[in-house]
Amino acid sequence: MESSAKNMKLHDILSEKQLDHILSKTAKTGSKIISYDLTSATTGISGFLGEHLRLTLHVKEDLNKKIHLFIKSLPVNNQTKVNYIIENNFNKREALIYKLFEEMDHSVDPNPWRPKTYIYNENMLVMPDLSVEGYKSYPVTKYFDKNHVMVTATSVARFHAAFANYATKKTVNEGKPYDFLEEYGHLMNEPIFFDPHWSRAAGKLTNNFLKEFSTNFKKYPDNLEERLSDLYFKAYSDLKDYENTLNVIVHKDLWFNNILFRYSGDVAINAILIDYQCMRFAPPAFDMMLLLYLTTTRSFRECHESEVLRHYYSVFSESLDDDTKRRLAALNYDLDTFLFWCEKARFFGMLYTAAMFPFVLMDPVQAQKIFDDPETFKDLLEVDRTVPVIEYAKENNIYRIKQLDLSEEIIEKYILGD
Repeated sequence: MESSAKNMKLHDILSEKQLDHILSKTAKTGSKIISYDLTSATTGISGFLGEHLRLTLHVKEDLNKKIHLFIKSLPVNNQTKVNYIIENNFNKREALIYKLFEEMDHSVDPNPWRPKTYIYNENMLVMPDLSVEGYKSYPVTKYFDKNHVMVTATSVARFHAAFANYATKKTVNEGKPYDFLEEYGHLMNEPIFFDPHWSRAAGKLTNNFLKEFSTNFKKYPDNLEERLSDLYFKAYSDLKDYENTLNVIVHKDLWFNNILFRYSGDVAINAILIDYQCMRFAPPAFDMMLLLYLTTTRSFRECHESEVLRHYYSVFSESLDDDTKRRLAALNYDLDTFLFWCEKARFFGMLYTAAMFPFVLMDPVQAQKIFDDPETFKDLLEVDRTVPVIEYAKENNIYRIKQLDLSEEIIEKYILGD
């Protein structure tokens, strides 16, 4: 990735029209670009579904100024991955969400839950470089503590409430219930997750991982791999819209690199949610359960899950306008209903996290070597990724322990607990 950034020129990425648009949002009329710096924003794979770049524009205004940008584009050297992104509508969904964000709210927020964007389409996203504003991700080698979970839950609640308010406004303006899926349902499809090859590959890996590392493996049933594959397929099928309850846009990818924190000293005080290309339409609980399983320990969930969920619901409720409160009351959507859906979404949260951990927990440089090869990309996703995952788990204790703990919890709850 680093080499591709070095070989790129500014106009390989942005047209004159796009650059003029960025300047119109960030600089005074008549400003000119006098030079630029373009580098990779990551080492290895940090975002699995795109090329990440940092661009600094040196601009002649009254005085010289720098405009710091973050750019996400389609992969440059992996057509197989590009095809995967296109087939699963990832970039189209992210372009859609930023279009909707602009329709939802134009107010300036000192503690935003989402980033601003200058350009968004199915090929590219250009936004301010939030690292310059002090935002940073939390180390993937750790787990969130209560502070980071609560701050993130606040932003997730505000995100969900913003869409709920938007849907209410559309309903009022159009004089009929707003049907998001009627307008955009064609973009919510992710064929990969309903391909039995994906579920079988996930089941195979979890089975082989437990066989290699779990001291409890002899207690597990002989048909474990088959049963795990069935669980993965069912979990993916659970993520959908449901009748007679609240459905919103859910992020569906709330792991460490997609949540950026701003700090006061060592205390996280705000979280911005980024990378919406995996978004779906479902009850809000699916995001919260996924967040808890992707970022916290089992012991944390046992101690603090109820408090986190109640905090989320409190912020969510406070962020609703009066018309939306009345709409949700008519749906009988209250705290108890939200908690009911959280329990229903737990299954998805656990299984989807287990499927993602082998990718997102790996060191980015190692992940690039393994998962960014066009020759093996499809086989690793849809056939078998056991060998590289287990080899890396033998070398990296955190990678091994995080996956093992969750995999054993899944067996305990959904296989042995049947």
